[in-house]
Amino acid sequence: MKVNRQDNMINNNGIRVFAKLGALKLSRLLCGKIPEDLEKRFEHWLERGISDEEIAKKEYSSLIEGEGSGPEDKARLLNLSANCECGIALTLMELIMLRTIDPSVSELLEQVCPGNGAGVTLLTAAKASGFTSSIDEAIPDMTQAERSARFLLHESENGEEEFYRKPWTADKYLLNYLSGGDLEDEEKDEYTERFDPEGVTVAVYGMEKEADGLYGQMKSLLDREVLEPFTVLVEGEKESGRYTVVKAAALRLGLPLLAVDTEYLINSNDPRKVIRYLVRCSVLEGRALCLRNIGKTDDTVFLVGRLSHFLRRHSLLPLFLLSDHSVKLKPLLKESFIGVRIPDSRAVNLALWKGFLPEGYADLAESLSSKMKLTAGQMKRVMRSCETALNAGEELDEHKICRFCYEVLDDGRYDNVKWVEPGFGFDDLKIDQRSRAVLKDICDQVELRHKVYEEWGLRDMYAYGRCVSVIFAGSPGTGKTMAVHALASRLGLELYKVDLSQIVDKYVGETEKRLEEVFDKAQKSNMILFFDEADAVMGKRSEVKDAQDKYANTEISFILQRIEEYDGIVILATNNLHNIDHAFMRRIRYVLNFALPEKTTREAIWREAFGEGVPLSDDIDYDYLAEKFELSGGEIKNIVLNAVFYGAADGGRVTMKHIMKAVYRELTKARRVALSGDYTEYGEYGYLLTDQN
Repeated sequence: MKVNRQDNMINNNGIRVFAKLGALKLSRLLCGKIPEDLEKRFEHWLERGISDEEIAKKEYSSLIEGEGSGPEDKARLLNLSANCECGIALTLMELIMLRTIDPSVSELLEQVCPGNGAGVTLLTAAKASGFTSSIDEAIPDMTQAERSARFLLHESENGEEEFYRKPWTADKYLLNYLSGGDLEDEEKDEYTERFDPEGVTVAVYGMEKEADGLYGQMKSLLDREVLEPFTVLVEGEKESGRYTVVKAAALRLGLPLLAVDTEYLINSNDPRKVIRYLVRCSVLEGRALCLRNIGKTDDTVFLVGRLSHFLRRHSLLPLFLLSDHSVKLKPLLKESFIGVRIPDSRAVNLALWKGFLPEGYADLAESLSSKMKLTAGQMKRVMRSCETALNAGEELDEHKICRFCYEVLDDGRYDNVKWVEPGFGFDDLKIDQRSRAVLKDICDQVELRHKVYEEWGLRDMYAYGRCVSVIFAGSPGTGKTMAVHALASRLGLELYKVDLSQIVDKYVGETEKRLEEVFDKAQKSNMILFFDEADAVMGKRSEVKDAQDKYANTEISFILQRIEEYDGIVILATNNLHNIDHAFMRRIRYVLNFALPEKTTREAIWREAFGEGVPLSDDIDYDYLAEKFELSGGEIKNIVLNAVFYGAADGGRVTMKHIMKAVYRELTKARRVALSGDYTEYGEYGYLLTDQN
């Protein structure tokens, strides 16, 4: 039998084997029964005198024995034919491939059964397969064939009511499969990934135990005499390494994977079509299906259930479901399942840093793991930024790597937390030695936490209460905020100020919800959380007289619990320590009171507040200013700034007169009155009392 190569766009043995078999069945049905000129025109396909026995023999040798095919062709032919559950479904596949190679064959198909249009109907396939019964008697067989068609083929959209009159065609994926991958698969997109366990390595930094455990569980099920379907549940945070653990186990089992992001299902216009496509890929390619990033939504859970159900109709391969801890998938599963949880521990974080850091920077792993808690996926993105910096000739250090970490972690969702650029260091602080020593102790609590909790084994004993919590108390301007900046600079951590005006909400439960968002964000990066004017949400609990009192007390209890669970640094600033609920004190590691500076400290603040670029007259009496006025550092800075503007407007030089004018204005603002005699030798500035200038 000659093969027409007029349309030779698809010249593949697998497709042509099906096409030839379809042509033989048309020959048996049409030869001698159609117009002679039509039979003449299609003599390259039609073969006179072919018997049912010869067709069966050729079909067996072509599909089962792979006659004229290579090993891979034979495997694809056998796999595809095995998924055609009945004779009508197999004939339908053969006729579709024949029409794909030679569209003019549609003229012959119309001779079998009119109405095929752009494809081949089940009724045409039934007649070509030798079914001679009435349509009513053929419906059960055609119904079975339709199930295979829905799984393997593409259904044309038309207005026919009878299912057996709807035309079917082969999509690009099926043609690509039979062609051995020579054709482009337009179905593939960024949501799917194929993993082949040949010639690859998978690094599971810190998660070797989980990967080994998953491999052992799966091997025991796959080695059973009677294979039964099972599902593998892998739970953990998004990008925590769930898929890496799965790939490591699949690599040892020699199991190919087809991984799909759940977003592919959620955002699809036709989820049922996507599910059929995924299951077909899994079955035909012999790949275990892996559904990634399953989130806690009604649509997701519903679609996961449908996918699992549809897969089990066609495959015994394991199904991998990668989800968050909060997603409850086990009730949806009808078969047995095994599972593994991805650990969220300091040991895993340390192993990830050691594994991902560029060569020559591994010594930073200990310190970085104490400060930055990233998932494997987030760390990969950080490393890309590091690689870009190194390629640009930049030097990497711990502070720069931390900066890259914060860029990855800050997804812009948390409007209640604002990043603050630390503007001061320890050298800028004008505080007594006792207070400076307390700040150093706080730094030690952060920098040595790995040694104490991990190496010395105190983590299990202190499951709660590892938060480095501090209260800075003192009058406005005494240096509380500056001390927070100094800590952030010393530790190399990001400083985030919590906007309490956005946190505290009049609606029940909203305050707790927003605070939970704040702590969730902070938990990832060990950032310093700074609650300024903490009295707003941490004031004393009151006697419950009404519902408002009850919910106010609930908010305080929630904050106490969340601080205790937090593994980072929380700094609370208050102008009045007595306003803070006493229950906070048990959870607070340090309380540091900031008093008004002593004379020597005030003089140092006066001298440094002007900076080097401000032109000063020779009459500035720093000793007098420090001795006479008991001011906070913030008040001194206000006075200096005002005095500089007075001097700029009055000749361009700052004099004692300008400073005294600014002192008077600051004292008046604070409602502190002083008579001219109180200014001793500078009382001559009479305008201080009348405020005329």
